[in-house]
Amino acid sequence: MDVDLRRRARLFRWLRLGVLVLVVGYFFAPYDVQAVIPVWLLFALAVGLEIDFFVGGWWQARQGAEHGPVDRGPQPRDIEELGPQYDEWEPISLFPSEWYGKPVAAARPYWRYVAEALGALAVVAVILYFAVRPSGWDAVSPENQAKAEAVFSREASRIAGHPATVGCDESGQQVGYVQHADGVAEVGGNHAYLTPDICNTLYQLAFKDRVRSSSQTARAIAVLGHEAQHLRGIRNEGLANCYGFQSGVDIGVSLGLSESRARSMMREQLVTPPPSLEYRVPSDCRV
Repeated sequence: MDVDLRRRARLFRWLRLGVLVLVVGYFFAPYDVQAVIPVWLLFALAVGLEIDFFVGGWWQARQGAEHGPVDRGPQPRDIEELGPQYDEWEPISLFPSEWYGKPVAAARPYWRYVAEALGALAVVAVILYFAVRPSGWDAVSPENQAKAEAVFSREASRIAGHPATVGCDESGQQVGYVQHADGVAEVGGNHAYLTPDICNTLYQLAFKDRVRSSSQTARAIAVLGHEAQHLRGIRNEGLANCYGFQSGVDIGVSLGLSESRARSMMREQLVTPPPSLEYRVPSDCRV
């Protein structure tokens, strides 16, 4: 039975490794894949594997258990080869009598299998925890989200010349996954929407004094400036870009950048190729 148990243990080590590979793959999988596969399903798979290991091993041991007394005396083949055993013969004692006690069977390493199972479940749980915990804009508390949107709205209102509100479109119904853009605004209206990633980049700058990267932060500032220009009444995308870069300098300073760095970021955006021809800025645009 020990041989069977060791064989099962080796098999389940490979199966645990397979589950671990699946979990790591889930961690790096695209959002669409993570949205389809619930995280609890992977953890249930890991737990089910360990339950099967222990329950299956217990059942296998029970099915193969010996019943009734076991004759541990000489077997017929031994008597035939070595001769009969005479109970009246006394063994010669060369060592103290306590040395001739019944040998103690070595303890089976069941604890090692338990430790392996618990360790595998712990690794799976930790990886899945980091895979599903809130990140980006979702990790910002509702109170700080509201404060951030108030700051974005203040900047947009200043540029638009009238009260305006800027919201972060977490549902993706206004911008992002549906519109395939970083922002959207009513031309001459009062409402604009930014993607959660743009909102998080601006939040990190304004509230945490963090620049995620020069290009990301510059892009987020330019998007806010661009949508604010639409709220101002600028319909042409190229002009909204040009004016958005120019007003982006003031936005960057208001959110915590130095004027020189904010201007450098907007100049970088000015020379960055636009996503399409309609966003191309006029040749005389300057920042």
